[in-house]
Amino acid sequence: MLVRDAAQVPAVLVTELKHQFMIPQAGLRLWGVAEPHAGQPFAQPVGDDVKSFASSLGAPYCGVNAGFEAAQWLSDPSTVMSLALIPLRRAADAPASACSMLGSPDPTRYSADMGTDFLGRVGEIASAGLSQLLE
Repeated sequence: MLVRDAAQVPAVLVTELKHQFMIPQAGLRLWGVAEPHAGQPFAQPVGDDVKSFASSLGAPYCGVNAGFEAAQWLSDPSTVMSLALIPLRRAADAPASACSMLGSPDPTRYSADMGTDFLGRVGEIASAGLSQLLE
């Protein structure tokens, strides 16, 4: 996360999530980005449903891919059977300003009964690094 150019943080984050979690696919979207970053891949439009869902999460969502819009952020969404959606916020009580997505072809990799404390901490760290890209 310690890169010289803030616009590189999203790509480094996605690459490291894939590497550290040993998963084939990961994605990230930010909304409300500062104008200089508006054309970046991480700033592509996000539907209101994703924003609302991410803001409603008190912890990362882990479970079956039930046709989530966020799965479309990945390189091969048709192979994603289970996923983790990690809401990213400027502060714990703020609405989400981004969402990170981990996707797996294994339908049991991410399940509703798994612990999410570690993913939540990853979200807090990612949020801090990405906050410099927001308005």
